[in-house]
Amino acid sequence: MGKRTKIKKRIRKERKQFLHRIKNLSVGMRTVKTGLAVLVCMIVYFFTNKYELTTNFDAFLGVTAAIICMQDSVKTSVTMGISRLQGTVVGAVLGMLVLMLDQVLHYELLYVATFVAGIILLILICNILDINKAIVMGCIVFCIITLQQTQSGPIFASAQRFLDTAVGIVISVAINHFIHNPDKNADDESTDEE
Repeated sequence: MGKRTKIKKRIRKERKQFLHRIKNLSVGMRTVKTGLAVLVCMIVYFFTNKYELTTNFDAFLGVTAAIICMQDSVKTSVTMGISRLQGTVVGAVLGMLVLMLDQVLHYELLYVATFVAGIILLILICNILDINKAIVMGCIVFCIITLQQTQSGPIFASAQRFLDTAVGIVISVAINHFIHNPDKNADDESTDEE
C-alpha cells in the first residue's frame, strides 16, 4: 500500500471519528454549572463596578478561579478552592513585595530581575509548603499584580486580587453545592437502592 493510500485511509478514519463525536455531543451538568459560575462572576463584577460598591474589581481572576474550581464533586471543588486560595496568598504577598521594592528602587532592569526571582521564589515556596497545585494560580496572581498598572498601592492591589480570586472560588463551590450536587445525588441514589 502506498503512502498516499495510507494517508487517505487515515483521513477518512479520523473524519468518521470526528463526525461520530459531533453526532454524540452532549452538554454535561459540569459544563452548565461552569457557565453559570462564570455568569454569576460577571454579574457580581458588573454590579460592583457599575454602582461603585468597590473599586478596581477585576473579573479575570474571579472567572478564572471559578472555572478552575468547578470539579466533578463538591469535595474536590472545595479542595481545589483551598489550594487556589493558598496559591493566591503566596502570589499576592510576593507580588506586593516586588511592587514595594520597585517603588523604592525605580530601576527597570532590577524590576525584571525581581520579577523573575519572584516567580522562582513562588514556585519554591509552594513546593516547600507542599501545595504544588497552587503554583499556577499563585503565578497568575503574581503576574497580574506585578504587570498591571494600578493607581492603588501594593497592599491594596494585592488584597484586591486575593478578593477577586476568593469571590470566584466561593461562587463556583456554592453553585456546585446547590445546583445538581454530584455528592448529594450519589448519596440519594445509594439510599434509594437500600
